[in-house]
Amino acid sequence: MARSVSLLLSRTGGPPNQGSVGYVNNVVPQILRREGWDVRPFQPPQAGPAQEASLPFGLASVHAAALAGGPADIALYDDAGAAIRTPSRRWAKRNLVLYHGLAYGAGAWMANPEIDLHCANSPYLARVLRALLAFPDWQSRRCLDERAFGIVTDLRLPVPCTSDPDGSPAFGHGADIPPTVARLLEGPLVLGHALQPNKQDLFATLSILYWLNELARLHGTPRVKLLISAASLEPERRRALDAALAPTGTRCDDFFVPMPHLHQRALFRLMRACRFGLAYNRFPEPFGFYVLESVHNGCPVYTNGAGNNRFLLPPDHGIVVHETADMAGDAVDASAYRGVAERIHADLARGEAMRAACRRGAALIDLTWSQDAFARSLNEAIERLDAPAPPAPDFDDLVVAPGPLVRHLDFASGRCLNDYASLTLAPAALAAVQRVIGMRCAQLDPARMQQTEHEHGLFRRGILTLLPPQEIRLAA
Repeated sequence: MARSVSLLLSRTGGPPNQGSVGYVNNVVPQILRREGWDVRPFQPPQAGPAQEASLPFGLASVHAAALAGGPADIALYDDAGAAIRTPSRRWAKRNLVLYHGLAYGAGAWMANPEIDLHCANSPYLARVLRALLAFPDWQSRRCLDERAFGIVTDLRLPVPCTSDPDGSPAFGHGADIPPTVARLLEGPLVLGHALQPNKQDLFATLSILYWLNELARLHGTPRVKLLISAASLEPERRRALDAALAPTGTRCDDFFVPMPHLHQRALFRLMRACRFGLAYNRFPEPFGFYVLESVHNGCPVYTNGAGNNRFLLPPDHGIVVHETADMAGDAVDASAYRGVAERIHADLARGEAMRAACRRGAALIDLTWSQDAFARSLNEAIERLDAPAPPAPDFDDLVVAPGPLVRHLDFASGRCLNDYASLTLAPAALAAVQRVIGMRCAQLDPARMQQTEHEHGLFRRGILTLLPPQEIRLAA
């Protein structure tokens, strides 16, 4: 008899506008059915009386029907699905959660002892999950979940451009390239793109555009404009940016071209026509579909590397990570971004070299994030559920290390570029980091560590984490 799997995956089915999460989740049941699994999708009510939102009797009926079939062999959730039904042995003999990010259902999965395997969508997110689950309790000398280093893995997501290089029909919702923008693409302007809504650090993005145009003026090269999501330039933000630009005699319209949401085939055509992309983001990207899609379409991307963007591809493969300590904190000067503009301006003169870098990147994307690679990694994760869990390391053997959220820590100035929040560490906090980093927990006084955490929040701000000694050696 086929083994059964209960699926609680968000954004599945429905119209072709479910984004990257829906795309990946729709591939999962296809893979499982090919492997011979009896797939049991858990579908919460999609419609009904308005009262269902506050009186969820429809949801109760779906839960009861699922119980009637008995526990499945495994239940596979995504992070949002775990918020619909908390993973439990009541529903399945083994529970696996796929994380597209960490924004949903944290109360249902964080330190839940009935989750057997946490599957991140990237090695970066896996490191973040381990840091969360290994959060130290100094008083009790234990981690939040003592299994943290044995029950977290990562999967190779399927990136649509590897199977549909001109754009997937699954992303058919959206507009075509507006005629006014099509004319700009044929004109003398140099155009870049930053079309992910509300993810950008707009101050950083605008500063880069300002300096790019200053360099164009100095060198007599064409002006530069950025195609940006209209959702990122709502009126209040635009007014604030225009006010900041007023002393320069310029406005947002001199640098930005607002764009509607495009369907994927239009987006890919636009990327192929642009000379560069920007991903100077505040939002730490858990994976990075957009950046990979740009490189796959021959358009290099420049980024501060927030989240997984700094790990996606090796150097000279189409992603340029450029960030300095001067970019940390809330009082950043626009001049901190001149170096980014200088790098882009220089690379615009090296068109063929940058296209070659993108070709190398595209080949690696095809190899790494295909549907076949996703199927292999998903099957390997499921096979791990049958293997005995590795023994948890002793708390005293764990070593204090820089957290996975830290992009850069300058010990001279205390400036810390951090996916949780970039800041300048106070001298006492910086001294505490220097005192404990590299130390085994056995060497640290619990009361002093608890007081240090209370005063400086080095672990709760993602600056420090705990790692087993062998992972410290691998990182080195």
